Amino acid sequence: MKRLLPLLLSCALLAGCGAGQASPSAGTDADTQYFFAMDTIMSITAYDGDTSAALVAAQQEVNRLEALWSRTRPESDVSRLNDHAGDGTAVPIQPETARLLETAAAAAQESGLAFDPVLAPVMDAWGFGLTESETTAVHRVPSQEELSALLPLTRDLPQVTAGEDGSYTAALPLTGQAADLGGIAKGASAAYVVDALTAHGVENAILSLGGNITALGHRPDGRPFQVLVTDPLASEDGYLCTIALEGGLTCSTSGGYERYFESDGVTYHHIIDPSTGYPAQSGLLSVTTVAADPALADAWSTALFVLGRDRALELWRSGEGTVAGMELILVTQGQQVYVTQGLEEGLQFHGEEAGYTYEIVRR
Repeated sequence: MKRLLPLLLSCALLAGCGAGQASPSAGTDADTQYFFAMDTIMSITAYDGDTSAALVAAQQEVNRLEALWSRTRPESDVSRLNDHAGDGTAVPIQPETARLLETAAAAAQESGLAFDPVLAPVMDAWGFGLTESETTAVHRVPSQEELSALLPLTRDLPQVTAGEDGSYTAALPLTGQAADLGGIAKGASAAYVVDALTAHGVENAILSLGGNITALGHRPDGRPFQVLVTDPLASEDGYLCTIALEGGLTCSTSGGYERYFESDGVTYHHIIDPSTGYPAQSGLLSVTTVAADPALADAWSTALFVLGRDRALELWRSGEGTVAGMELILVTQGQQVYVTQGLEEGLQFHGEEAGYTYEIVRR
């Protein structure tokens, strides 16, 4: 699970806002809904339209998607897929699940499996695979022998087949495999939430879905929404910078600072490098992506954390592929912050007193 920050601020840097919560501007008719779903706190603020009905519909949409995509619900599409891993069964799935599996597979292939939707067996071995609502998770350092046996299960991606009648099936080719879409599902749900809101006349809203902030339209004063990007080294809430988030874009942050444990004096975080089975040692503390596709923003914030600064900027500068169309904020262990040029306008840097420096990266 990603940290609930970046913290959304709807109009100004308002004191007292909770992590990941939207705060309506004074003097507006904004309506905010807070709820718990997909193992995290979510909030949606709508500024116009039939806000009451829209927010109910939005939350219902998230709940519907969670019922399809949760790995821990026995009747979900993902659980049924995992139950038949390696036995040759083509499991019927809903179109939303098929679309998400295909998006996840595309991100996995393009990133060289830095993002891996079938990493669940390795995550489970570390004790990071269960949701935080599960109390049976035991964090431990698995042996190299155990990881060597599990890593081959993380290489073959789910196979999705479309039927002539518009139906979909999916299969996992290897016994012991397990899909876990937690690294992309919260981002992907934003597109469906936006549809639910607009169906009720909402043109301006802000969504905070577990570390993924999506803007619809703009603030009541006509300006872009503002998002605070957290300081990954802060013991309490501290922020590196404020960025402007235009309507139609999603901001997603991944970092190793929220879920971790210590063993024999060594800290192990939850972002696993699929090539080694160990927590990624890329030299980064956090990665923030800003993209038009919320699912890809979610997936690539994890993938780029694994790949590291140099590879991330190489992909961004290439002019080709998914990352080239995104904007990035990369925070290194040396407290250097790299912000790509598309975020320069509206950027306010707050990290100097904490020892950070920043650089605008240009093509």
